[in-house]
Amino acid sequence: MAIAPCGPPLALTGPRSISTGMSDLQSQINAAMGEAQRADQKKREAAEALRARQHEYERANLRGRQQQIKRARSALEAAQAAYEAAKGDVQRLDDKAEEVVQAQVRAAYM
Repeated sequence: MAIAPCGPPLALTGPRSISTGMSDLQSQINAAMGEAQRADQKKREAAEALRARQHEYERANLRGRQQQIKRARSALEAAQAAYEAAKGDVQRLDDKAEEVVQAQVRAAYM
């Protein structure tokens, strides 16, 4: 999975102090971490909704009401799709955060 670079290579950005470059990288890390935390929260909420829809589906199934079963199944499928999308977002943002950290480490040793 290729991830787009966070900006131009540090060598091409012109003369800057090390502290300015580190500050920029720290800002990128903080932004990536914040975005990853929001995505993780969204994933937790999607998992909670998925559990609720599963419970509704099981309850409807036990009652044997066909129309209620269909509605619950549709809601369950939508919740599963939302959960899978949230899981993908978390993975993508974790990868992005890792790339930012690696860029900071590389910059620290240049």
